Amino acid sequence: MIYKPNDAQRSVISSRAPALVVLGGAGTGKTVTAVAAAREHLNAADAQVLDMRQKLVKQGVRSSMPARTQALFLSFSRTAVSQIMDRAAGVIGRLGPRLEVATFHGFAWRIITGFGAHHGFPPPQTVLSSANSRVPGAPPGLAYDDLIPSASDLLRLPAVAAHYAQRYSIVICDEFQDTSSTEWTFLQLIAPSARRIFLGDMHQSIYGGFKPGVSPAARIDAAMALPGARKIQLPAASYRDPSGVLPAAAEAARARCFTAPAITEAARTDRLRVTPVLRGTGHDEVVELVRQARRAKDTVSVFTHGIAATTTLSDALTEAELPHEQIGFGEAHGEALAAQLSLIQFALGDDSAPVRRTLAVFVTAALRRGRQLPPLAQQMLHGTNPILERRLRGLLDDLRAARTDSEAGLGQLADVVSGAYARIGASRGREAWQQAAARTRSTLRLFGGEQSIAAVTAELLRLRDDSLVGSLSPRQRPVQVMNLHQTKGREADTTILLLGPDEFYGYEQEPFPDGSRLLYVVLTRARRTAHLIVPGRPHPLWSPLVAAVSTAASQTVG
Repeated sequence: MIYKPNDAQRSVISSRAPALVVLGGAGTGKTVTAVAAAREHLNAADAQVLDMRQKLVKQGVRSSMPARTQALFLSFSRTAVSQIMDRAAGVIGRLGPRLEVATFHGFAWRIITGFGAHHGFPPPQTVLSSANSRVPGAPPGLAYDDLIPSASDLLRLPAVAAHYAQRYSIVICDEFQDTSSTEWTFLQLIAPSARRIFLGDMHQSIYGGFKPGVSPAARIDAAMALPGARKIQLPAASYRDPSGVLPAAAEAARARCFTAPAITEAARTDRLRVTPVLRGTGHDEVVELVRQARRAKDTVSVFTHGIAATTTLSDALTEAELPHEQIGFGEAHGEALAAQLSLIQFALGDDSAPVRRTLAVFVTAALRRGRQLPPLAQQMLHGTNPILERRLRGLLDDLRAARTDSEAGLGQLADVVSGAYARIGASRGREAWQQAAARTRSTLRLFGGEQSIAAVTAELLRLRDDSLVGSLSPRQRPVQVMNLHQTKGREADTTILLLGPDEFYGYEQEPFPDGSRLLYVVLTRARRTAHLIVPGRPHPLWSPLVAAVSTAASQTVG
């Protein structure tokens, strides 16, 4: 897409307001416009430094010039970060290396690892995931929820604050209306004198029910209370779907206007489709629609209501040999890397490597069963399942047989590690294990052989931590699977929403003032076609939309 800003977007790009609030609906170009504004800002800053240098030269004064400043772009999700970087490439141009894009937690971890040891905050040995903390014998580390508070403490130190004040002259925050009070405070501590651009949309605020401290209206008020703050509303036209069909249907669904012509038009033109689940889980219907979309060379995003549903659907896609990327499984990906490292350490001679525990941690991360350890993790820890024990002993024997530092031997070891999870009889979580195994294999190839196991260990642990804090994304694939609350900031040619029976959406009732935002967000992810795969009795949040689309489609056919 060639970016041609409209009048409102040009106002964003040319603005010099110390704090700029940019509001706009899904697909209105907020992200790309903010990147263009960052480019304009950096060019202006460079021109100012050049002018200063020329004046000093004319005066015969020799003085060191300030370093070129950077732009910081903060987002919530790792996949959104990678998409921002893709979208930004053609807009930021040669200034690309000076645009830093990070998740909130990834940036916090960067501060901790960069400055903690020098300012009385010894760096932890690892980021301690929720799954890792639940399995007995957890190592010392810093819990995920402690990352931003700890980084905020460091930013309050004058030396650390001065470093970031000199580094960044503009800070951009995506989806700022969904920042918690802790995240908002953290954001204000990063280079406080730098310009701020806040990107948001009240209609896409879908975290209020489970993320503490989120108040979109209060956040907008706080941003507008900053000195020199200005607000710009972008027009409703969607770059994602220039026809406007799906955005109009999404807005009607959010407003619960299911008889609106926009929904009828979306169904009539086959842009919004409903597929009933005739039997089973709906996985067969998803598989068939994904295959159809891929035959048409469409990118595909598949949404489910929760993590458990996402995991089981991912397993079904894997079984159907449909390569895909899991979104929102950074913990499982990271703990798979840790488990695979322990297998490598054991294979290379460390019989004390915590194979059982790291496998139990991965199982816990992959299955996500609340605060309780999954039965498989307990059996792994305590050796209470005879079948599992036989399989585990066979795996360890093969790891011992692969003890070598030759290139061919390391390839054989990578094969054993890659197949380890399936071999012990586990089913759920295989896709996360395989995605991690690809990184483990490449790490062995780069750091194995003549280099020491210490180098392999350091690299895999770094990758693990980066995955946990959102700085590491699996290789992007044209098919992505995620739960509904991972959908913001993403887009695909075709989207598929799999609804299940008896889903819980909180205690709201019609007109679902908060829940209806989910309808808006989900329907605005598609560039071309949005599918709803529905059970016999969808939840009341969705049932009027399902009925409206089904009725309109049947009348069109008739």
